[in-house]
Amino acid sequence: MADALTKTGRYQIVGELGRGSMGVVYQGYDPVIGRTVAIKTMLTEGATPQEFQEYKTRFQREAMAAGILAHPNIITVYDFGEDNGVLYLAMEFLEGKSLEKHIQEQTVLPIETILPIYDQVCGALDHAHRNKIVHRDIKPANIMILSNGLVKVTDFGIAKMMAMGMTQAGQILGTPNYMSPEQVKGRQIDGRSDIFSLGVILYELVTGEKPFGGQNITTVIYKIINENPIPPRELDASIPSGLSFVISKALAKNVEERYQTCRELAEDLRNYKNLGGSPIVGGGTVILKAPAIAAEPEPEPEVELPDRTLPLPGPGAAQPRRAAPTATVAETPISSEPAPINIHMIPPAAGQRKSVPQIMWVLAALLIVAIAGGAAYWWMMRPQNQPQPAPVQVTPQPTPPVVNPPATEPGTQPAAQAGTQPGTQPSGQEATATAPAASTPAANTPPAVSTTAPAQPAAAEPAKPKPEPAKPDNRTHAAVSKVGQLMVSANITGAKISVDGNSQPNWVTPFTIPDLPAGVHNIEISMNGYDPYWQSVTITAGQTTTLAGNLSAPSAGLNVVTDPPGVEVLIDDKSYGPSPVNATLTPGTHTYTIKWVGASPSQGSVKLANGDLRRISGKAPALTGIVVARTIPPGATVLENGAPISGNGGTPASFRLSVGQHTLVFSLNGYKPVTQQVTVLENQTTPVNITLNSQ
Repeated sequence: MADALTKTGRYQIVGELGRGSMGVVYQGYDPVIGRTVAIKTMLTEGATPQEFQEYKTRFQREAMAAGILAHPNIITVYDFGEDNGVLYLAMEFLEGKSLEKHIQEQTVLPIETILPIYDQVCGALDHAHRNKIVHRDIKPANIMILSNGLVKVTDFGIAKMMAMGMTQAGQILGTPNYMSPEQVKGRQIDGRSDIFSLGVILYELVTGEKPFGGQNITTVIYKIINENPIPPRELDASIPSGLSFVISKALAKNVEERYQTCRELAEDLRNYKNLGGSPIVGGGTVILKAPAIAAEPEPEPEVELPDRTLPLPGPGAAQPRRAAPTATVAETPISSEPAPINIHMIPPAAGQRKSVPQIMWVLAALLIVAIAGGAAYWWMMRPQNQPQPAPVQVTPQPTPPVVNPPATEPGTQPAAQAGTQPGTQPSGQEATATAPAASTPAANTPPAVSTTAPAQPAAAEPAKPKPEPAKPDNRTHAAVSKVGQLMVSANITGAKISVDGNSQPNWVTPFTIPDLPAGVHNIEISMNGYDPYWQSVTITAGQTTTLAGNLSAPSAGLNVVTDPPGVEVLIDDKSYGPSPVNATLTPGTHTYTIKWVGASPSQGSVKLANGDLRRISGKAPALTGIVVARTIPPGATVLENGAPISGNGGTPASFRLSVGQHTLVFSLNGYKPVTQQVTVLENQTTPVNITLNSQ
């Protein structure tokens, strides 16, 4: 049926986008509003009624989850329905490639590419977890990267909705290679299970290998539960220790030792350079021609951070040998080639871990000391670092007349240099060579106005050179920090802006923050009544960076199902179309109306809290018709099953009965009772005329 599908629901099928073991995804077109959509269908041919109902529940769960999770990094689901046995979801059409495709094309991704992807994925899952929804199937195939760089998390088909308990502990759903230990054990899970899956993907992106590989599901599950993967730095010494720390903490088997929120994971990932000690020089500019030294990672002590619970193993710890890549049941091809090696390092052959002779370490240390010493010597011997000799005075210059100078002793400094000790230099001037003071006046010294001769003639002391302006020392003075601007906007005007946890009263959207230091900053946009939006941005000196935030209001979900389906449902007097209805509403009290065909509508109200998922089930009353009863004489009582139904006034009377056969009894004091069979038709009026006889 799926191969020949040309239309489902109101959507026209344009072409096939992809096919899996459980369904087909088509490109579709919505003729009602002229929108291109993706149509996800479930393959149900040959399914038993019970299996079909399970598939339907899964599709409906995905639609409900998407209705609650309004977030720019979560795919939007528009519609859910069934058409001639075909279950379908109409959702946002995405133009791009999955992270799985990127991994197949490029085994290892640079950290500069990984960071913005994880920023957005963590933001999406953090939003889902705050709304009490766990994805449970985070894997590269469910992370879409669009052509404009936007990242979308897809397929909430097996998401666990903690508010409704729509899944039970003991179910093992998901892709084995990316599942957490508690998930494969079938235990109760929360958002930290998704964090473990993110750690598995991050390990694969950085090293090019899966942390838990195996020939079959049993092997994979055993490793997830019982074995710790080889630390990334043990596979590739160029991986920074901080990045290895983040991956190891995300993969902690104990949920309490793992990151507790996706936001924490994203923040540490952005600051990986400051974690786990100084990273090994990777892609460096100095390469030692000693293969054994370059191949062995530097000894790495345990991380001295009180809030870090996963110390990185040192080189002396025993490590298992690196396992050869194997195919898994996840249908993701695993490369048989070793992970790419940073071209700036000189590693040994893969799989070898030879000990380094002590003499090699000594030679390497001597070589480094020699290089450092030579560089220091060159620096100190540069011309600008040498003391400048005093200029040679060839011709003595006459000293200008001095009016009443203070008396000075022979051999002392003149009054112009008062405050300095003999043999010292004025403050702020470099030492220069000076000629000894003369004890007698020079012959060409002009006569002084005062009767006291100057103590030191100008001819005996050469003129001092003018001190040169001090030059900045690039070795000790930091460069002037450069700044840029950040233009922040949001879908809500007046939202508060925070930069790295700091804010000002006038920092409200839209606003341009001037003089922001160049580098990476964490931006949060918040407003009462909305979920906060946060993202990291990179400020470039001399440029303006823009950031557009999308604040989503707290929401709740209301699912209205009816028996029979297809009746109109109104929520807060607004029509939501035929049932079943999935509505995303703001927290609070809402009214609903179910308009039954041929019967009075059902009405009620429901109070929803943020993140609630509530279901209302309505069953249509029996179809009815109208009976109009008249008697001669009037005033008779009409009874059905011994109960009066004609009202207090008696006949003539009009009343509604369910469709079908009814036995009515007409009675009046002084007259014989009359029994009458009546057939009631749907939405039709049935007249009944009775003549009573006196007793």
